[in-house]
Amino acid sequence: MLSFASFRAVGQDYEEHDVDEFYKKIDLDYGTLDESGQSIDFIFVKTELEQGKYEIEITDGPGDLYEIKGTDMFIKFRGYYGYAGYGEEGILVVGTSAYSSTFYKKED
Repeated sequence: MLSFASFRAVGQDYEEHDVDEFYKKIDLDYGTLDESGQSIDFIFVKTELEQGKYEIEITDGPGDLYEIKGTDMFIKFRGYYGYAGYGEEGILVVGTSAYSSTFYKKED
């Protein structure tokens, strides 16, 4: 679940990362096959998020995707993000589209 956040944290530094797309993970029925006949368990479909500011934690996902912990939502960034490991906290500011959205990673 995403929670709304206040963006002005006193003494907190942020690293800015522009969002390319949002994706939702859809679990598939057992026995679903891809175009090569290989079994697949899930797919990712492009989606939109409601405009707002959310306090989130992201972790590494498959490929270029990053999972928003506690949800079935994933983020793909426009540029290189790097290793998120088991979790990095920050503020996700969702604009009118994914492309106008930004993740502000909390710096230590």
